[in-house]
Amino acid sequence: MKVLFINDSTTNANWGDRGAAISLMAMVRESGGEIVHAISEDDLWTSTFSASEAGFGEAAKDVARDWVPPALVRARRRLLTRLGDEGPASLIPQRWEDFESAAVKVSHEQRYGWPVVRRAMEDADLAVIHGASLHGHGITIIQRTDLFLTYLMKTRFGKAVVIANHTADFDYPVLRPMAEHVYPLFDDVVYRDPISAERWSGEFGGRFAADTAFWFAPAERAAWAALAGRPTYFDVWPDTAAFDPSVPYLCLGGSSVFHDRDAWEPVLQGFGALIRELRSVYQGQIVLTASADLDLPLFRVLGERLGLPVIGVTTPVQQAVDILGNADAYIGGRWHPSIFALRGGCPLIALSSQTFKMRALAGLVGDAATFDALDVGREAGRIARRLASLLDQGDDVRSHLTAWAAGMAENSWDNVAFLAPGEGRGAGAASRVAP
Repeated sequence: MKVLFINDSTTNANWGDRGAAISLMAMVRESGGEIVHAISEDDLWTSTFSASEAGFGEAAKDVARDWVPPALVRARRRLLTRLGDEGPASLIPQRWEDFESAAVKVSHEQRYGWPVVRRAMEDADLAVIHGASLHGHGITIIQRTDLFLTYLMKTRFGKAVVIANHTADFDYPVLRPMAEHVYPLFDDVVYRDPISAERWSGEFGGRFAADTAFWFAPAERAAWAALAGRPTYFDVWPDTAAFDPSVPYLCLGGSSVFHDRDAWEPVLQGFGALIRELRSVYQGQIVLTASADLDLPLFRVLGERLGLPVIGVTTPVQQAVDILGNADAYIGGRWHPSIFALRGGCPLIALSSQTFKMRALAGLVGDAATFDALDVGREAGRIARRLASLLDQGDDVRSHLTAWAAGMAENSWDNVAFLAPGEGRGAGAASRVAP
């Protein structure tokens, strides 16, 4: 089966974006799909689906990749998609009422890679959309583009389209009408959190299946620590992370809600207060995990001020999984790092995020409480007491979480049930879970 994969988010530095796309694509292939064309997250941000056809020379692209810092490229990319009414982004409809007229326009458009998209849709038997997080106001171009490409695939080419591994939050005046009209077109809808499924499956169809990131599993602690404990093993330039993985440690992470901060300094002071409080109940090492570009400024400053190791955003995904999964606890507001931690039986203390995702994940584990990521100083005492309580439970809580996460890893194969219907939904074999 030839597959058009939409939203290959391995172009994003974020651990979770990379991990979820890697795992979903692996599941597609193991379920009999051949990914003949992939539209990347960068493509969705810029609305240029083939840089060479958009008038950019390959040599110039190579030079830019070699010399321009990735973070600067990503910031420029996001800025360009929001400026003015001209350029490739203007071809993506901003309201449901504009979908048909936009479809007519791009059916004849010869720039920005649209011929490549049309050929890919014609050639593919099926489109699989890695939905990730569908939320935000109308300026959020990735979400609008995902829905618009679905409309094109169904109305112009009559092909099957699956949206999988996604959170849906349509309490926005622009996205809601789009969802009302496009979701009935999907051949399969899979939500990665139970809150999305509860809120929208009745109206839009679909079901819950665990995030594909559960496909990853951490290495066994003793064997891994013997290798990972060597000097500089965790130093992914320019960050350094000198810690001993054979000695107890916990991981502290950031949150997408950092986007909503008024300033960095209050957040920095709050995390400093939290670390001091954690040290009053925990004698092990504290490791800062910056799993997204947004978290790096905070944790680099904290790491320098307090002498703490920083695991940077460009760390390989499997290495991040090993670190988080073997920690004594993960305290953070990042969805996928939480999954990586839980996969190894590491207890989660959830901080808030931009959407309800962390509350949903914490609820799956058994405690839906989250702590305010923008005011962890005020929450520090409660977080420390929660940590002490989890640690007091010893191996019991870890054994329970390990078994639960293994079940989630098996269930996550339901994201690709449409490709392999004979196996039944949610019947993924444990042998198919990555080691």
